[in-house]
Amino acid sequence: MARTIAEIQNEILIEKGKQPSLKGLTSSSNTSIWRLWINIVATAIWVHEKIVEKNALISRPHTLNWYRDQALNFHYGVPLEPDSSNGMSLIWQDGSYQFDTTGLTESEIEESKIIKHCAVSEIDLETVLKPNKEIEEIFSDYFHNKVGVVFIKVATVKEDKISRIDVPNELYAFKEYISKIKDAGNQVYISSDQGDILRLSLNVYIDPLSIYINPKDIEYYQTKISNSSDEGIILPMDEYELDPLNGSLISNSQAFPVIDAVKDHLKNIEFNGAFVKTYLVDAIQKAQGVKIPILTKVQTAMATNPNDEPNPTLPDVTKIEYFIPKAGYFDLDTLEVEVNYIPYTFYRDKQ
Repeated sequence: MARTIAEIQNEILIEKGKQPSLKGLTSSSNTSIWRLWINIVATAIWVHEKIVEKNALISRPHTLNWYRDQALNFHYGVPLEPDSSNGMSLIWQDGSYQFDTTGLTESEIEESKIIKHCAVSEIDLETVLKPNKEIEEIFSDYFHNKVGVVFIKVATVKEDKISRIDVPNELYAFKEYISKIKDAGNQVYISSDQGDILRLSLNVYIDPLSIYINPKDIEYYQTKISNSSDEGIILPMDEYELDPLNGSLISNSQAFPVIDAVKDHLKNIEFNGAFVKTYLVDAIQKAQGVKIPILTKVQTAMATNPNDEPNPTLPDVTKIEYFIPKAGYFDLDTLEVEVNYIPYTFYRDKQ
């Protein structure tokens, strides 16, 4: 913290008293020449200390959070050169690059901020020491890291859903921006991918007084559950058409508590947060009419490109308790949820 001018003057006066050659300066008038010089020197030192103090306040170590803050503050469509006349510009001010928003409204500023979600990570030493990774690690965030590289995942929001930013235009501009502000020598890898594919299979015991299930479909569900352990078996009922209202509320055929609970849970997972099987089951358990939810199968993979093989086989990750989607989120438009509904009648079996 910078000292006051009076504090600096007092210290100069103390030092002056230690100098025998200055003992002749005895005037107590504030307008005396030697006191005026002390005031001038003290003022100059005070200004210098204020500058140092300000620089200390605005200087921040470039931590992972710093990179995240800079990403969220990115303005798309802004020239990087300060002498450009095209709206905002990226200028060097107060010890760092900043966007010059002079003359712009709050809505114009917010509209240009296209990065709504961002996660930053870097290599973990364990990843380096364990080159032969187990399958469980394939879906961890460590898998996508590289030695000495800062990883930045970004996404925006379109139609109230998480989505990747425009590739290549917006992504290219964002990479140029990070190249401009990053520390010299740092390697930064930036990605903005389409949401991961997720396919879930569930057996759910439901209250038949609350959730609708067509009686003729009960045998189908029970048969399917009893054969679920036989991998590769083709059921003779595969062509069977189920009642599309199965799983809906009896009081509201537009509401499907299990499906809605799954979507709500996935939507509320924070960006680059972990998908935890137990948390999903807990969310379904709280849905209206649900008695016992059992998550039987989890499959996931990175999003495919239009030229890739359609309907690819997804890796089975059921044995993994939690994992982080590579894109940082799941694509809810491609989400597949298979639910076998079973009436909860255990209370009757005990009678």
